[in-house]
Amino acid sequence: MSRTGLLRALADLAARPHAGSAAVAEALELPRPPTAGEHADLFDFQVYPYASVHLGAEGMLGGDARDRVAGFLRALDVTPPPEPDHLVVLLHAYADLTDLAASGAPRADHARRVLLHEHLGSWVGRFLARVVELGADPLRTWAHLTVRALADELAVCGPPPGPPAALRDAEPLPEPEDATAADWTQGLLTPVRSGLVLARADLARAAHELGLGTRVGERAFVLRALLDQDARAVLGWLAREAVRQADDLGPVAATGGEPTARWWRERLGHTATMIDRRLGAGAGPSGAESGAESGAEEDR
Repeated sequence: MSRTGLLRALADLAARPHAGSAAVAEALELPRPPTAGEHADLFDFQVYPYASVHLGAEGMLGGDARDRVAGFLRALDVTPPPEPDHLVVLLHAYADLTDLAASGAPRADHARRVLLHEHLGSWVGRFLARVVELGADPLRTWAHLTVRALADELAVCGPPPGPPAALRDAEPLPEPEDATAADWTQGLLTPVRSGLVLARADLARAAHELGLGTRVGERAFVLRALLDQDARAVLGWLAREAVRQADDLGPVAATGGEPTARWWRERLGHTATMIDRRLGAGAGPSGAESGAESGAEEDR
């Protein structure tokens, strides 16, 4: 299978299962394709295959992060699809640009490097690491294959000279005295601000490990409920989770380069430090103030 054929096959399995998924899985030497239930549970309810969720200032679908990808595609005279920042679209776009570069098309080689460094490598390693941890067997295998394929592309294109712009420009979690409880709760759930990629399963794990009750709802609602029960214990757990996730940045270095991995490592370290300061300041309900100040729910 060619390099671009491999990328398109991997993109196909990131899309919802269909009648041809079994043939694609066989071509990739997977034991079986993911079921519709496995795909939906992971990509609809746990970790989201969208650049905007990982790179957006609110950690939600759409917004400026999606607009950046759409603008990139328009600059290539491509009409953006409704979800231009979905991993399926980005992998297909990268494969198309690679084919164009091989044919000698002007700007194609530069454009594919920009796509790889800015719009894929900036976040996809964090996403794929969580797929390996949380997904069913076929999706874990798919994630490993995707890391290897993008690592090969990074070897061809070369690493970025520094962190991508979307990361360099991102605001971190603020000092404890400068933030409301609502901003802190949302910031912890926003990967580009906290460095954490927190799934519903992670919050359930926190509740189990801390002996707390769980609530059914959006992640922000669940996290606020946990903080209302025992803010100090939950914040301590989140600080430890930041350290744990910082130890799992191999896929980021492989797909985005060491400058990108270093950025995520530093962001997670900053978050652990800010949590320690908030604990030192004395965390109350919802991390500081009453949960009544909680902000709007997140995207899903």
